[in-house]
Amino acid sequence: MIIYVRYCLFHVNIYSLTNRCETPAAPSLPDYAFGEKLGAGSYGIVYKARLVSSIQSRPSSAAYSPPSTASPTFYAMKCINHKALTKTTEDLLINQIKLLKQIKHENIVEMHDFRWDENYIYIVMEYCAGGDMSTFIRSRQQLTEARARPFVQQIAKVLKLLNEKGISHMDLKPENIILTSSDRPILKVADFGVAKHIEKQGSQSIRGTLTHMAPEILSSSPYNNRVDLWSVGALLFGISTALVSFFFRMTFLNV
Repeated sequence: MIIYVRYCLFHVNIYSLTNRCETPAAPSLPDYAFGEKLGAGSYGIVYKARLVSSIQSRPSSAAYSPPSTASPTFYAMKCINHKALTKTTEDLLINQIKLLKQIKHENIVEMHDFRWDENYIYIVMEYCAGGDMSTFIRSRQQLTEARARPFVQQIAKVLKLLNEKGISHMDLKPENIILTSSDRPILKVADFGVAKHIEKQGSQSIRGTLTHMAPEILSSSPYNNRVDLWSVGALLFGISTALVSFFFRMTFLNV
């Protein structure tokens, strides 16, 4: 799988070297109709997209698994400008695609397809209409313990699966928790770009977001996948108090 994805990115990058002076066209795929923009980052844009034609006739590949009939009509189409990728961000992209092909769970955002053209790399993801947890928190200020409990229970199910596979997400935060709806939502953990397999002897590499990063990561001490538990604790503190994170409370309130 890794070799296949690197092969695809290699040919995309070779094409970009011969067309570096051209302005990339707007992202598009023949089988999808692009709708509203859902978000944007340093390397690409996420659109709401609708499947408009059957792709069952496409040649099968190691990177493609056809959506089932139970799949939603709409998808979140992540369009990554390959010219903006560095070696590091390319490795993170490959890592995310690899992990999403390996792990399937009702509380993990599903990857349906992976494609590319001369301008963009496309990752077709499950669409969740409720937005991310940070937006949900801002709209409600804070959640009661009774309301927060099922959220944490759903995240705990994901951590159990990841622990069984020796994987740590490394970046659990409100922006990476997606909701299926705003009314009685189901949580979906997203963005496995910095996730990693952690061996028994632990790791010392620094990954994640500062505000939800465990102390042992910050101090460059050996750590294991329990660092995700710290992130969940910071997340729970945030949704229960409407503060950004436990880190901010310790820093600015000196608690």
